Amino acid sequence: MLNCSNTTHRRLAQAMQVAMHIPEGDALVFLIGQGNERSNLDALETWVKETLPAFDDEYGKVVLPFLIDRLEQTLSCWGNA
Repeated sequence: MLNCSNTTHRRLAQAMQVAMHIPEGDALVFLIGQGNERSNLDALETWVKETLPAFDDEYGKVVLPFLIDRLEQTLSCWGNA
C-alpha cells in the first residue's frame, strides 16, 4: 500500500491543478469531493487520497518489471567493475 503523507497528497493535487489548468473556485467540490471541501484544490486533494489506494495493485504489476530491469542493470555494473 502506498503510504503518502498529507503533504504529498497536497502536492500531487497542486501539480494536477497546474497541469490540467484547473482554475480557482469550488466547482469540483460537487463533482469529485465529499462536499465539505472549500476549493477545487481541496477537492482534488480528497480525490487523490481516495484514488491512490486503488492503484496499489495495478502500480505494483506495472512497475515491477522496470524495477527488476533497473536492479539487473545496477548489479551488472558492479559485476563488470
